[in-house]
Amino acid sequence: MTRKILPLFGIALLGVAISGCAERPTHIEVDIDHDKDDKDPVGDPIDKPSQSEDTVGGEDTTFDHPSGLGEDDSRDPYEIAKQREEEGSPEARARLHSCQKLQIATLRNVLTSFGVNMDAEGDPPTAAQLLNGGGTALGQANYAARSGEDLVWTAAGAAKSFDIFVQAAPEIIAAMPLTLQCQNEGAPSELFNADNTCNADGVTCLIGRPATAEHLAICNSLVTSSSTPENGKNIAVAALLSAAHSCE
Repeated sequence: MTRKILPLFGIALLGVAISGCAERPTHIEVDIDHDKDDKDPVGDPIDKPSQSEDTVGGEDTTFDHPSGLGEDDSRDPYEIAKQREEEGSPEARARLHSCQKLQIATLRNVLTSFGVNMDAEGDPPTAAQLLNGGGTALGQANYAARSGEDLVWTAAGAAKSFDIFVQAAPEIIAAMPLTLQCQNEGAPSELFNADNTCNADGVTCLIGRPATAEHLAICNSLVTSSSTPENGKNIAVAALLSAAHSCE
C-alpha cells in the first residue's frame, strides 16, 4: 500500500509546481508615450544625436552640468595640437609645469653661498633689501591665515627673483674667485675672462652643472648685446641663475 501512495503524492506536487509556474507572466508590457510631455526623452537611441537640453537641469530634476568632461571637449583639435607644439615636447612640458618654486630661505642661502652680503643696504636697494621686502611677490607664508609658502612659480615671483639676481650679480662676479665651491683643484674660477667672454668653469659653478656650448653662447650674447659689458654681465648672471632654479 505504501509503495502506491508515495508515487501518487510526488505526481501531485509536480502538478502544483507546473501550474504555479504557468501563472507567472513571461514579460512585462509598459506603454510609454514619449510624445506626451518630453520631446527628447532620456535614453535616446544610438543613432539620435544628443541635444543641448540633455544637460540642462530643471526644478524637479538636477543641476545644470556641461556636456563635456573638460574645457578641451569643445576646442578644435588642431588648436590643441598647435598649443602643445608651442609648449614643447611632453618631457619639457612635464618638467616646466611641475617645477617647484625656489623657497625664500633657499634663495637666501644660494645668494649667501655666492658671497652676497644679506645685510647690505643702499640706494638703489640691494639684493638683500629686495629679498627682505619682496616676501609677498615671492609667495611667503601667511601663518595668521594658516597659509604656507607657495610651492609653484608665479609671474610676480619669477620677476622678483630675477630682479634680486640682477642686483646681486656684481657681488657674485667679484666674489667668485674666493668662493670655495667654485675652486677647481684649489685654483679660483672667474665668471668672465679678461676679454669679457664667459668662462666655462665660472658658469659651471654658477648653474650647478657642466656648462655646455649653448650656455656659453647665451651668456656671451647677453654680454655683447647690452649697452655696456658690465650691464651685460649682470643680466647674463641673472638669466643663468633664473634658468638654473626654474627647471629651464
